[in-house]
Amino acid sequence: MSRTLQCIALLLATTSPAYAKDAFTGTWKGDIKESALSTKPSAALINQGVYTCSSCIPVVKIAADGAPHPVAGHAYYDAMSVTVVDPATVKYTTSKGGKPMSDATATLSADNGSMTTVFNDTSAANGTAVTGTTVSERVTAGPVGSHAASGSWRQTNQTQVSDSGLVFTFAKTGKGVTYSTPTGTSYVATTGGPSVAVLGDPGWTTVSLKQSDLNTLHETDYLDGKVIGKYVMTISPDGKKMTIDVNDIKYGRTSTLVAYKQ
Repeated sequence: MSRTLQCIALLLATTSPAYAKDAFTGTWKGDIKESALSTKPSAALINQGVYTCSSCIPVVKIAADGAPHPVAGHAYYDAMSVTVVDPATVKYTTSKGGKPMSDATATLSADNGSMTTVFNDTSAANGTAVTGTTVSERVTAGPVGSHAASGSWRQTNQTQVSDSGLVFTFAKTGKGVTYSTPTGTSYVATTGGPSVAVLGDPGWTTVSLKQSDLNTLHETDYLDGKVIGKYVMTISPDGKKMTIDVNDIKYGRTSTLVAYKQ
């Protein structure tokens, strides 16, 4: 075979749909330290025995007495408890239908300028827990007399999350896309097709996909028919890095996440 024919054969072998592996196919793992997290702070107040989360949607307001109290309108929990352990520590738990969904303990630094929260999220339908530690920096203080955890806080890149909360897998052939996570969230969709059901995650009920080029995938997330988030996923030229531009419409947050092919 001539050199010209060899080059043509190689080009066909690496670009033909019968041979080429889609850039999205594979298992990916998020890298928090390389990501640009949202700068929009969360806000809460613990004052006179009452806990109020004003950045929650809908707002949560319950007695901070350590007992579980019903809350409405939240996909992942229908009851919550807040326990003031001491002047620098607060414990939070959530449940749904009597089943524990999460627990977290927040501890303030000596100067009250940062807050470290150790969490255990057991909300996944398949029972796989997501654990980790978030580190937040204070943006504003709460009113005089309130607990030190009051005020507004911005999450930092010092946050650490278990692989169960960072790993996801795409299997893509042509326009067909299968997505899955270790916690049991999954969908099977077609790029350019209708929205389809998301399994294993009550906070995200349907999804639709569009592909603008070989290395760019657009995802729109819905909750009960309402758009709650948009994602633009772009694969690097070497196929090893995925950059995800996130528009969290529900909470009004934007961020840029980075993931690497495993």
